[in-house]
Amino acid sequence: MKKVFFDTWGWAAIAHKDDMHHSEILSFYRTFLLRKGIPVTTDYVLAETITLLRARTNPQGVSVFIDTILSAIKEGRIILERIDEKRWQKIWELSKKYNDKPSISFVDFSSFIVMKEIGISEVLTADRHFEDVGFRFKKLF
Repeated sequence: MKKVFFDTWGWAAIAHKDDMHHSEILSFYRTFLLRKGIPVTTDYVLAETITLLRARTNPQGVSVFIDTILSAIKEGRIILERIDEKRWQKIWELSKKYNDKPSISFVDFSSFIVMKEIGISEVLTADRHFEDVGFRFKKLF
């Protein structure tokens, strides 16, 4: 079973029909699921996704989309990793290490830590920061 980390950009592109990459990302997502792939994400990524989608789309549609993700998590079709105190400390230390890259968000640092911990190298994102930190993450878009 192939696991890919889904970043805010990936979830938002799937949910937002007006996103310029919506059709391409939705097609990727459907194919990925048909091949028994499993998305992995974090509670921080979902929080950021909710904020982004509420600002750009219909809040009722956001509720349906996120409820669908939460159902898939309960059914084991999506893995949700949570940021606990131990992970938070690692994220904080990593963010201080990269003080020279202030444009990398704390949510991105949290994603880097989780991906390293669970051994995922591929990420559904357009965010170049995943390649800027030297962890050999592979962006899928």
